[in-house]
Amino acid sequence: MRRAELIDLAAIDVATTDLPARNERLLRDAVVSGLALRLRASGARSWMLLAGTKRQTLGDATLIPLEVARRMVAAASAPSPGPSSPVPSAPLFGAEARLADVMLRYLASGENGRWKPGTLRNMRAVAAVHILPLLGQRKVRDITAEEVTRWHLDVAAKSTAARMSLSTLSGLMLYAEDHGLRDPGSNPCRGLRKKQRGHRGQLLPAAVVKRLWAVLDRLQERMPDACDAVRLLLLTGARRSEILGLAWDSIAGPRAVLDNSKTGPRTIWLNTPARAILDARKAKATSAFVFPSPVCDGPIKVIDRAWSIIREEADLGRLRVHDLRHHFASVAVSNGIDLRLVGQLLGHHDLDSTLGYAHLASDALMQSATRVSGLIDRALRGQAAATANGHRSPRKSKQRKPGAPTKDAHHG
Repeated sequence: MRRAELIDLAAIDVATTDLPARNERLLRDAVVSGLALRLRASGARSWMLLAGTKRQTLGDATLIPLEVARRMVAAASAPSPGPSSPVPSAPLFGAEARLADVMLRYLASGENGRWKPGTLRNMRAVAAVHILPLLGQRKVRDITAEEVTRWHLDVAAKSTAARMSLSTLSGLMLYAEDHGLRDPGSNPCRGLRKKQRGHRGQLLPAAVVKRLWAVLDRLQERMPDACDAVRLLLLTGARRSEILGLAWDSIAGPRAVLDNSKTGPRTIWLNTPARAILDARKAKATSAFVFPSPVCDGPIKVIDRAWSIIREEADLGRLRVHDLRHHFASVAVSNGIDLRLVGQLLGHHDLDSTLGYAHLASDALMQSATRVSGLIDRALRGQAAATANGHRSPRKSKQRKPGAPTKDAHHG
């Protein structure tokens, strides 16, 4: 690794600074010790915390302003009480503490493994983009539920990260309660965080699925990675990141065992068509990953551009890649598979996450109940008609052998 260059990072434009031709380039901040800008040949621009042999990614440098990154490093470098230290009787913050100052401490508290690295990166990003610019200078104790509601509506109107933003702000408010900045139970995010975004189930019509599959066949030679990834998403119900990040050593027979999915360790079950796709790729594999990146040693991260082409070719409208996961779940629930089993197939952490598909289970039960009641009704109507005509219920007659005399023949 090259030695980091020392420079005042405020003197450069992070978004346009030249990328290295190979590997990565580090620019160490001359103002705040321990902060560096990492530039990679792949195009990634990240803030880094460098402390001795420790290297920690702080987040996307194109999303997090330099001043916020500098404060992140300052907060991470501040001494914290050891595990055996007594809980201080006084709060760590003054009563006039502003949200920006508390946010730095709150995010730093998750660096000991409390959150997964990916989750922590996402929290830092939404804090820098959606929380700090709008609420950063507000006193934590003064923020009201009405203010949070207006803020959340504003974020939701322009970003898909509204849910993560709200979750991060809610966690900060609980952290503030623990440190005496707010009264217990006064979290202004309460009530908003658990609101559902509507029914998750989206069962695609059979004609749409058939059209999508035909387009994947047609585009296979042009974009094999994206087409195979979409097929696996449709066949397994896995998350996009889980499929794109698959490593060959995680696949064993009919399952792929993931050590670090969104909800922790989990298993993706591979049916016969999915295994056939993987077997074909394995025969040509030259990387440790099922979908290797063409520009670095890891897997590919996104298929957005390819999905746009696939979606247009198949006339899928605004269908998202994630909707393929919803379709998988909808097919399962609509065909009577128990919600708990569906949750395990999807890798949900708890049943609450699967309950968004409960309405499909109710629809399936209603259809089944209608069929059963119809059968019973027809049977009862048939029996009633036979009784009204003075006839006994028809019985299955024995088949007479050819040439055998009939009953009347004995009395002829």
